[in-house]
Amino acid sequence: MKNGQSLPKLSLTMRTLLLALVLIANTAAAQDVVKLSGHIENRLSDTVRISYNDNYVAYFPKEFFATIDKKGNFAITIPVPANIYVLAELNHGNRMADMILKAGDSLVMTVNAQHYDSTVHFTGRGSEAANFTALHTKEKGRLNQYATWMKAALVKEPADFVKIIAQNKKTEMDFLDKNKKGLPASFIKYWTAYYQYYNYFFMEQYPVMHEVMKLKRYTDTIPEINYAVVKDIPYAFNDTLLQVPPYLLYLTGVFDIKLKAAGYGYSGKDVAKARVVEDSVNALAHKKLPSGSGEYFMAQNIYGRAKNEELERTESQLGLFKKYWPESKYLASINKQVVIAERMAPGQPAPDMELITKEDGSSIKLSDLKGKVVYLGFWASWCRQCVGEMISEKKIKDELNGKPVAFVYISIDNDTAADNALCKRYKIDGIHKHAGGGWDAAEIALYGVQGMPAYFLIDEDGKLTMRNPPTPMQATQLVTEINKLVK
Repeated sequence: MKNGQSLPKLSLTMRTLLLALVLIANTAAAQDVVKLSGHIENRLSDTVRISYNDNYVAYFPKEFFATIDKKGNFAITIPVPANIYVLAELNHGNRMADMILKAGDSLVMTVNAQHYDSTVHFTGRGSEAANFTALHTKEKGRLNQYATWMKAALVKEPADFVKIIAQNKKTEMDFLDKNKKGLPASFIKYWTAYYQYYNYFFMEQYPVMHEVMKLKRYTDTIPEINYAVVKDIPYAFNDTLLQVPPYLLYLTGVFDIKLKAAGYGYSGKDVAKARVVEDSVNALAHKKLPSGSGEYFMAQNIYGRAKNEELERTESQLGLFKKYWPESKYLASINKQVVIAERMAPGQPAPDMELITKEDGSSIKLSDLKGKVVYLGFWASWCRQCVGEMISEKKIKDELNGKPVAFVYISIDNDTAADNALCKRYKIDGIHKHAGGGWDAAEIALYGVQGMPAYFLIDEDGKLTMRNPPTPMQATQLVTEINKLVK
């Protein structure tokens, strides 16, 4: 009101319309968030961190932090994509838990941090799924434990492998059947698909990984019998499953492995044959996939290959992608990846950065190592594969002893003590930098790293060489490539 004037009276129709608009606005605002509050007894730190990844073609997790007050209480509002389930991780101190969130959830958590898995409990909207996931962690472990079981099965012969993974899935489905009371049908569908497609994904991995684990070295010579398990992988596509991470893993590899099982294989050195197979894979995907799955498949294909493909081919595929999906949500990520590919192409100067020499702790730049071949690796203490490969480098270093070669290690771990302890324990000699910052580390963006371990091979002139250099597991190939660069 102004100057004592009253607002004009609204008709019933107008009042109804405004009320509807307010309700719509409030509903829209609530749709895209999850509210989480609670009380933590015997807290281990002053914060709670919730993280998830919703950029399906890349791994750039979003992180949200809530401060815990002196009484142990916290509250946080987390923005999430609407209408899908989001697999998130909740961290407090050294405790980690899975959460499967959905926009509109309003959860209240109570937990004794000293006995985290056995005391965590949720109330509020969405609590049925939250408590089910917490019970699963308590009785069977976190969801990533399933991948550990599956990896253990990869060493088995084909028939035994198929039996084991079928039993693994049955165990999970029995747990679901026993504890599904009150769960939304959409959550049950999500949970069931999670394990079904994880099985399919490991069936895709079996032919190569079985041979690698058996020989304890990399190989691209795969016996035909290893492909026996592939025949049981169905074409089972459904755009409503794009929210399920294992479905995306399955989608990425199913056409390629089906063609290889049918005899359309190729060695890693046969570039021409690889291109033919890749084109056949794309043709199959275009023919068989529904629109949403096809969009993801092509986006992931272009994104994943951009740093290893010739730029002309990448740009051609990107042009075709834009023709079919001109407004794709994946375009920003793909365009960014293409820019990185151009900057990190063979022959380009290696991006410079400051390093710390292990011997005396003094600071040098990467560019100061010109005159030496540099093998640069990104790692973190929580990356088991990283640590394993770093340990295996000792034999490579012995073979290259006396030659102008430098091994450089960049850790993005926030735990400096853990880094130093591992390097000391396993006598990992070289030039080290503790970048910290996790996936937000400046060095990660500088080199366009999206997964670890990540390796770069730099020549004596300080220029990048191969797009995809051998890993320490490919020791013979790595030594050969390094020797080619030593002048």
